[in-house]
Amino acid sequence: MKNSLFFLSIILLYSCGKKESTKDYSQIEISMDTVMVDAKDEILSLAGDLMVSDLSADKSLLYYLNPRTLQLEIVDLDELEFVQRVQYDEEGPNGIGRFAMQFQVLLDEKFFLGSFSSKGIFDLSSTRISKYDFLMEDLKGDQDFEGYVEKSIVVNPKDENQLFTILISWNDQLSLVGSIDAQTKEFKNYPIPALDYLSSFKLVYSEGGTPRAMLADFLDLSRSEKMLIISSKVGADIYTFDFATESFIHYPAEPITLPVKKTAKIPQVVESMEEFQKHNRSLGQDINFSAPVWDDENELYYRFAHFLKYKEEDSKFIHSDTEVHLMLLDKEFKVLSEILLENYKKVPVKHFAKDGMLWVFENLEDEMGFVRIKIK
Repeated sequence: MKNSLFFLSIILLYSCGKKESTKDYSQIEISMDTVMVDAKDEILSLAGDLMVSDLSADKSLLYYLNPRTLQLEIVDLDELEFVQRVQYDEEGPNGIGRFAMQFQVLLDEKFFLGSFSSKGIFDLSSTRISKYDFLMEDLKGDQDFEGYVEKSIVVNPKDENQLFTILISWNDQLSLVGSIDAQTKEFKNYPIPALDYLSSFKLVYSEGGTPRAMLADFLDLSRSEKMLIISSKVGADIYTFDFATESFIHYPAEPITLPVKKTAKIPQVVESMEEFQKHNRSLGQDINFSAPVWDDENELYYRFAHFLKYKEEDSKFIHSDTEVHLMLLDKEFKVLSEILLENYKKVPVKHFAKDGMLWVFENLEDEMGFVRIKIK
C-alpha cells in the first residue's frame, strides 16, 4: 500500500541579494508531500529514526540496521515497499559485536558493519568477508588516545583499507578527526583549526571527579564518491577532504540571516544532572546545523538549521516546538537561500536527496514514511 497522506504547496518569497548562480533563488516554490512504505505485513524496525542507515549508490534501496537486534532491513524507495530482512550475528566467526552503530553501504552489495569491539566487511548472506583487526589502543602514531572514544567511522569508497574517524574525549582535549590505515594500523591526525571553537560548547557532568555524562557530539562525517565532508552541529563551517589528493578545503558556508554559530555560554564541567540538562537545553535552543546533503538533479546542497523550544510543566521542561529552516547551498557551499518551514515543526532526522527531492524520514504511527520536499 502506497499512500500520499497530504500535499502542501507554498510559495516563499525571500530576498537573498545578488547571487553568483544561474538560477534566481529570490523567489522559490516548495512542494511537500508525505508517502508511506508498504511493509508487506511485516513489522519494520523504526527505532532510532533510521540513525544507522545508508543508501545504495543509485539511491533505489534504503538499508537500515537495528543496532540491538542486528537485523538489516531493506526498502525499495522506487516502489516504496519492504524487500528483505537479513539477520547478522553478534558473536562467532561472522560476529559484529554488541550494539553495532557503524554502517555503510559499499560496492557489490558489501557493507561495513562495526561496534566498539569488532569491525568488518560483510555481505548480504551475513558472512564476514574481511575483518578490521585493530583496537584503538593498537593504533600507531604521535597521538595519545587515552580518554578518547569513537564517535563515527567512514570507509573510503575507493580504498577499503582507509578509514576516517571522529574521536571524542572525556577530558578537556579537542575532538580528533583522522584516518586509519587498516593494514599498518597507523593513525593520521588532521588538525582543523577553524573548528577549534567547538571546545567552548563541550559539556561534561562529573560526579566526585568521575565523568558521568558528556555532550560533545558535534562533528559529522558524510561522504560523496570523491570526498569526505566534515561539518558541525555548532557552526556553519564545512571542510572537504579530497580522497584522491588528500587535501582539505575550508568553506565558511555562512548563512544569510541565520546565526553563523551557537552563542550560548556554558561551563565546561557541571556537578549535577540538573545543571547538565539546563545547559543542554540552552544549547538546543541555540542554532543547530545538520550535515549538508547533495542533490545531483538540482546540483544543490540541502542543509537544515533548527532551534528547539521548551515549556515548563509541573516543574519540568519539555520540548514543545521546533523552528526549522532549510538552506540551499551551491557546489562551493555558498548559501543561496534560507527558507523557514512553517509547516514542519520536528527535529529533522534521517534525510537524503533522491529524484530531485529532499526526503525526510517520518514515523507514521510505527509505519515508515517520508516527507518529501521539492524545490521549484
